Amino acid sequence: MNLLLHHGEPPVDVRTLPTSSVRAPVKQTSIQDALLAEGMVAVKLSVGCESMEELNDLLIKNLSQNSLETRRRYAQSVSRWFFPDDAEGLLPRVWVAYGDETLMYDLLRWSYLTQEPIMGACVADALFSLENGIAIPPMYFDNFLAKYLGETPPEKTRERTKSNLKRIGFLERAKAKPDRLIPVMPQKTSFMILLHHLFAPSSVRTVELRTLLANPFWKYLGYKSEAIVRKVLREADATGMIGKYIVADQIEQVTTCYALDEWLKKGMRL
Repeated sequence: MNLLLHHGEPPVDVRTLPTSSVRAPVKQTSIQDALLAEGMVAVKLSVGCESMEELNDLLIKNLSQNSLETRRRYAQSVSRWFFPDDAEGLLPRVWVAYGDETLMYDLLRWSYLTQEPIMGACVADALFSLENGIAIPPMYFDNFLAKYLGETPPEKTRERTKSNLKRIGFLERAKAKPDRLIPVMPQKTSFMILLHHLFAPSSVRTVELRTLLANPFWKYLGYKSEAIVRKVLREADATGMIGKYIVADQIEQVTTCYALDEWLKKGMRL
C-alpha cells in the first residue's frame, strides 16, 4: 500500500503526489553525488579568477580526491551546478561580500537544486508537504521518481536521490532505521539575497507575492510554508530592508529598495 502518514493527519497516497510543474528540458534519469563541500572550495578559489578555465584548473589541483579523473569529473559538475553565471557570478560575489560559510551553504544548496531538476522536484514536491520529523517509508522516493520520470528509475538514481537529500541537509539516515525528514534552517539573509538576485538583479522592482512564491527558491532553501515567507518579508519591511510589503484587498506585493549589486555592496543582513 502506497500510503504515507502525517502526524495527526489522514494518510497520503503517494500515487497521487504531484510532480514538479517545471520539468527538465532534456530527459534525465541519472544524477551524481551532490558536492556541496567541493562547491565551497570552488567558491573560495573563484575569488580573483578571470575565467572558468582558470577556476577549473585550480579546482583540479586543489580538490582532495586522489584520482585525477575524479577531480576532473567533480570540477565539471561543480562548475555546472554552482557557476552557471561564470566565475564572477552570484556565489563568488556573495562570498566576497560576506565571507560567511553558513550563508554560502544555503546558496550552494539552492544552486544545486536549481541545476538538478530531479533533486529539485524531490525537495519542492515530494518533501515540501511533509512534516519535519516524519519517518519516510522505503518506497516513497522510488514511487515519486517513477511518476516524475515516467519510468522505473535506475537503481543508482534511486539510491543517490536519498543519499543526496542527506548530503544537502533534508534527510537523516541511519542503518536499519527509516529515513527521517529533518528541518533545514536557512539564514534569512540568504532568502533576501535570492529575492534580489531573481527579481531585482539590476534595478528596484515591485513583485507580486504569487510570482515570488511560484519560484521554488524558498523551498530549496528549506522553508516549509508560505507563512514563513510572509513573516520574513514583514521583518524585512519593518527593518527597512525592502521598500514595502503591501497586503491590501487582492493585492500582495513586495517592492525592493535596492538592486542586487547595492544590497551586496552594503553587505546587508536580516
